Amino acid sequence: MFERLRLHPDRPQARLVSHAAEYIRKGAGAVVPTDTTYALMALTTAHDVLSEFTALRRLDAQHMWSLICSDLSQAATYVRMDNEAHRILRRCLPGPYTFILPANSQLPKRVFGKRRDVGIRIPQHAVCQMLLQELGEPLFATTLRFPGEKDAAVDPDEFVGRLKGLNLLVLDAGWSGVEPTTVIDLCGDVPELTRQGAGEWP
Repeated sequence: MFERLRLHPDRPQARLVSHAAEYIRKGAGAVVPTDTTYALMALTTAHDVLSEFTALRRLDAQHMWSLICSDLSQAATYVRMDNEAHRILRRCLPGPYTFILPANSQLPKRVFGKRRDVGIRIPQHAVCQMLLQELGEPLFATTLRFPGEKDAAVDPDEFVGRLKGLNLLVLDAGWSGVEPTTVIDLCGDVPELTRQGAGEWP
């Protein structure tokens, strides 16, 4: 089942977000706008969707999926963060950053395997935030990028036709940005910039 919903990027229609959340709870994947690019997202229990996303992007077993959370309290359920890491995340999030943190035993093994770390995101986008609040639980995610293409997909009018046939919901909020998140590794003694993206660092 495939569906496209058109949402206002700043004032999303609540009934459409509720519909999207119901669709996702039933095991569907979703293309969701963030403060950087569109991302493929699903509940961590949606194992069939994990396979679909992996095939769509031709990902290998080492791919680092991100965990998209509504707030720091939700993120703390799945990662370990000391006072310094908490201070950094509180300063930067929500925003265009991915922070790599040590995972704890609550991280879903079916999605993340035996990884000892995970990328945490809290996007500052009204559609994404409202969806997360409606669901009340995090989503696993990866950038919507097609195999062989350098840049993320930005135009729903172009990429929707390439996704039809999948069990997928597209939350269309217009064109997205193309620049990815800034990635900071907080697993070591000092923060390490591993990718400079849309977020300023330090």
